[in-house]
Amino acid sequence: MNRRDLLKSFAAVGALAGSGLPGLAPARTLAREVDARHAFAASFEDVGESIGPSTVRFEGRLPDGFAGTLYRNGPARMRRGATAYRHWFDGDGMVQSLRIGDGRLHHHGRMIATDRSRAEEKAGRFLWGGFGTAFADGRSITSPDEVNVGNIAILPLDGELLALWEAGSAWRIDPRTLATRGRKVFSEETDGVAFSAHPRVDPDGRIWSFGYLSGSGKVVLYDLDRGGVLKRTAVVEMPNADMVHDFAVTERHLVFVLSPVVQRRFDDGVPRSFLDTLQWRADLPTWLVLVDKATLRISHRAELPSLFAFHYGNAWQDGRKVRIEVARTAPFDQLMRSITQATIGESFEVPALVRPVDLVFDLDTSRVDLEPLPLAHAEFPRFDPRHVGLRTDRLVMLARGESMADEAFGFNCVTVLDRGRQRVQSFDYGARVIAEEHVFVPRAGGREGDGWVVGTAYDWAARRTTCSVFDARAVDAGPVAVARLPYTLPLGLHGQFVA
Repeated sequence: MNRRDLLKSFAAVGALAGSGLPGLAPARTLAREVDARHAFAASFEDVGESIGPSTVRFEGRLPDGFAGTLYRNGPARMRRGATAYRHWFDGDGMVQSLRIGDGRLHHHGRMIATDRSRAEEKAGRFLWGGFGTAFADGRSITSPDEVNVGNIAILPLDGELLALWEAGSAWRIDPRTLATRGRKVFSEETDGVAFSAHPRVDPDGRIWSFGYLSGSGKVVLYDLDRGGVLKRTAVVEMPNADMVHDFAVTERHLVFVLSPVVQRRFDDGVPRSFLDTLQWRADLPTWLVLVDKATLRISHRAELPSLFAFHYGNAWQDGRKVRIEVARTAPFDQLMRSITQATIGESFEVPALVRPVDLVFDLDTSRVDLEPLPLAHAEFPRFDPRHVGLRTDRLVMLARGESMADEAFGFNCVTVLDRGRQRVQSFDYGARVIAEEHVFVPRAGGREGDGWVVGTAYDWAARRTTCSVFDARAVDAGPVAVARLPYTLPLGLHGQFVA
């Protein structure tokens, strides 16, 4: 089998990692009151093909010269006809454009017109299962893009946006109208092969990505130039490669932290979601693997006790040690159970509270030390994007503040770790708010960590979404400017700010 045929066969294997979620109708202002337990699920009610456009004024004052667009992506449609999804990660993707300038916020949201969504629109129901939902009468999956919902992240690229999933192709989006332009094909041989939801962009603009291939024990690596032109690919065997969501890069290495989430095969004909096939194996090790950027071959690897993390902050090499910021979470099975319960509005168990850590890998001895960070139960790490792979002192994350009700799922506190000053600053949005990922926006010409923190938050009692801008050096002082939209946005996943 030649390399092209091998990649094509991986596309079929990767189809087992399909995804999908519930959809809704146009109105976004709902009179029904919502309690904390149902707050998360309520954000997905009555989502139409678009939200807005609308323009609102900021309260407070935007920083001088601060202008640009926060693009966000995430699950939105959770129901079609009589069919509904049960897991957050299933939902049809929707891109949000939050353009900031002249004291105003201009918002527009639009569903991503994937091949899957168009087929299901005609059918009036979901035709395939998703990441965490199976339908007894669902269609079998023959290729990853057949079930590609494009619902995780955004990559600004050469005059357009790429809406990213993690088990299939990226979707090309018009940054002005948010219209879907079709699938992104980097090369003929990688057409339809999984492309990560978390590519990393070096300070010089070079783009690194990967795709995991469930059941194959292999990962595809991508090396692209700043314009998105594919320069190299490689297929690398890796342990624990059945579900790899994120990675990190240093100046010299691609860094993978591979948790023991293992895919099981069933031959009994019972419909199962991708999640149903995954098993958390706490008895197995987590692997830390470094890939040399120059050769795209594994240069170092080490075992460490089992841990799970979806997301990583920055990574950098300090002498003969590599440091990786890891947003460690509760074990995979416990976290997935809580997300399912929150998505369908059931009472859920609050996942075990664990601290993010630095993994410190000694390149000479292959020893890995875990150094807990002074952040409690924090997720969605972001940092100064100009310093990818270089040491960064400021790390932005979301956490569960003391005010958050146990019945509410998610986070309500923006937290900033300042390594240089050895301090943590936090802003608690309050008991009735679920915050989404906040991004770091650097000040032009400023030093690392000098800039702003920008993000959205969902006030579930008022059924409104807000957009807030913070001074990254004084997050605990609260936002310097806040804009309040006249409606709720479905709770999404990741975004990027384009100045």
